Amino acid sequence: MNEFLITLEDRPGSMAECCEAIGDAGINIIAGAGLASSSAIAAIVTDDAGGTTDVLESLGVAFSVRELYTATLRHEPGSLGAFTRGLAENGINLQSIYIMSTDGEEVLVGYSTA
Repeated sequence: MNEFLITLEDRPGSMAECCEAIGDAGINIIAGAGLASSSAIAAIVTDDAGGTTDVLESLGVAFSVRELYTATLRHEPGSLGAFTRGLAENGINLQSIYIMSTDGEEVLVGYSTA
């Protein structure tokens, strides 16, 4: 699984254009986040890395790709803190983290590291 970090123009519609193009290609976005300051950054995970690469290249947007790992945590207070503390204690630098899904007693997280 891969994470796409996409640099977008910070203007109304830039995220919509990107997401619509990915959807029009039949690709499902399964996790994501967006932030803006002087520029806009979207981080997405899809069910088709190759197709997503093709779409983003056709749009001419700047992007990078990182490998995304997954872990299943207990759905209870402190689980995410314990997980991220374990990474830190092993010298692993966390770059991103997503809540991919929740299912009663479990939470699936996706994360990338440096």
